Amino acid sequence: MNNTYNSTDFWYTFINSLYNEGLSSGIGGLEMDADTQKKLLTDFKAKIEAGITDGETALPPSLSDYCWRLPQEMLPKLRSLAEGFLDTDPDNGPAAVLLATVAYTDLGSKESLPFVEKALTLVQKDPCLNMFMIYKYRRSYGGAKIFEVQETILTVLENVFEWAKRQDNSARFQDVRRFYFRQRVTPYSVYTDLKSIEEGWNKRGKVGVVEKCKEEIEKYRTLIYAEQASFHREAIQAAVEQPLIVDESPENVNYWEAFLDALIDRGLSTPRWVLTKKIQDQLLKYFKTRIEEGVTDGLTTLPLDLPEYVARFPKAMHLELREFAEEMLEKQPENGAAAKMLAVVVEKNDNPLRLGNPFIEQAVPLVPNDPEICFFAMSSNRGLDELSLLENLFDRAQSHGPTELSRWLTKLYKNVGTTPCHIYRNLMKKPDENDALIKRCKPLIEQAQQAFQQRLEEEPNDWYALRGLGDIYETLGETELAQKYPWEGHSDIETVWNQKAWVGKKLPDFSAAAFDGTPISGSDYHDKMLVLNFCAKWCGFCAPEIPHLKKVYEEHHHKGLEVIGVSLDENEAELQEYIKENDIPWPQVFDGKGWHTTLARYFGINSLPSQWLIDRDGTILSVDTRGEQLSQLVDQLI
Repeated sequence: MNNTYNSTDFWYTFINSLYNEGLSSGIGGLEMDADTQKKLLTDFKAKIEAGITDGETALPPSLSDYCWRLPQEMLPKLRSLAEGFLDTDPDNGPAAVLLATVAYTDLGSKESLPFVEKALTLVQKDPCLNMFMIYKYRRSYGGAKIFEVQETILTVLENVFEWAKRQDNSARFQDVRRFYFRQRVTPYSVYTDLKSIEEGWNKRGKVGVVEKCKEEIEKYRTLIYAEQASFHREAIQAAVEQPLIVDESPENVNYWEAFLDALIDRGLSTPRWVLTKKIQDQLLKYFKTRIEEGVTDGLTTLPLDLPEYVARFPKAMHLELREFAEEMLEKQPENGAAAKMLAVVVEKNDNPLRLGNPFIEQAVPLVPNDPEICFFAMSSNRGLDELSLLENLFDRAQSHGPTELSRWLTKLYKNVGTTPCHIYRNLMKKPDENDALIKRCKPLIEQAQQAFQQRLEEEPNDWYALRGLGDIYETLGETELAQKYPWEGHSDIETVWNQKAWVGKKLPDFSAAAFDGTPISGSDYHDKMLVLNFCAKWCGFCAPEIPHLKKVYEEHHHKGLEVIGVSLDENEAELQEYIKENDIPWPQVFDGKGWHTTLARYFGINSLPSQWLIDRDGTILSVDTRGEQLSQLVDQLI
């Protein structure tokens, strides 16, 4: 392994070499030569010998996040190292923590429990042990021991925040911070889990359990603010440097516009914001005022693009907004502003126990002239009635003026992919069964056509309007008109279709070069069933897909199935290694541009792996079929 980062601590040299080689995350073990293994063992031995200082060991806090990726032969060696120290010194805290972590990786949760309990008695506040406990319990919610788990995590989080407040901005502190936010076991996540549990038990009339939930909720509520003080120190520093956005109260000025202008002035219009406590308080006052105003003429006074901006707020603000909106909705069940805010805040916090998001469906009828909530409901991917939501969105958009619908159509194509044409194509797979739905969908297509045509009168070169008309004409079978507005991708990262919008379309011809220099053209694959496999070596979820794809290729290649890999790697040597490691037999397209790879940008690829299945007639059947589903689908079609 090539260590391209130098540190006095070998562990951080090792970890940073993984980052530099694109191996900081992934599925499966790491290849590690004997020399690196020896150095790691020596490093751990030294860390155990260092003992305990100020209640903590020298072991790396993120050990549990990497331990499962170490070569299999390393685990017995690490166990033997830790057990050797404990044989002579049963109260050796560092050895106990190392043994607990390795045993959990090697033996599993139940068998490692005695080692974990011993480590907790010796060094309860050790950051490595506490990060391990977060790692261990991140999927342990629910069941009969729910409150025992929550109490354990509460203690762990208290330990982590207490430790973090005492640290400077060292590599060790950054290690804990990265690990903590990557695991997503936070006070707010547990708070929302408990809220869901409370709601479930409340419906069953279990008063005692509900009261216990309320007690736990209050503990985590308090801890949310401790997290902010521990891991968001930049806001504390910024408080000295940043003035308030406006001196006047939000009632007297357009506070939201002033806030956005201030972000642009400070170069903070990107997703990384630093909001001081005073600015947070001003924003909260602004939002609470808008929620209190409720709905007038079917609209709220909440700002546009609310979901985008709320997602960037600190969790402490999410807590305040959620609780205020819940209180308002309890007092005023018809308050659409409160329902809309709740829908957004709940949806933007992805927690394992959340029992759906009832506020989305609740908000849609409470703000009858608001297209944004319909769009948000569609983009939340909650399995709601997409056709009804589209009908609502169209009606609401058109009530705001003739140009509003084209704006929302552009957002549908760009961000969601669920358009009238997309729904129509799916319905037409079984036209007899879907006759009534098809009759509802056709007027939407006609309205979209009119909106795009009007948009082109205002802006003749609008890319989305031109391509949208091509989509409409092709969907309706108007071939000559479709040829005037050909469906195509775009290499600009800001101007792409959502992948879903391609489903049902014909794959356009394209030209590229395989890794070995062989030219590739889409037209070469006419009359073939084709899989476009967008992937990268650094993508942890890509390699596990290769065995499934190879199985499909081996079983059906002789029947006319072909695969083209499109690599989003930047390093040629890494791609060569990836091809060799996985024994990939199909051609691989590579231009070294990463996410800006020409074909990836043209087709709007925004997540990996992305596997496109194209039928023999060139129709794109799917853009996200993976694992056994790919094999089943090909078996049906080949």
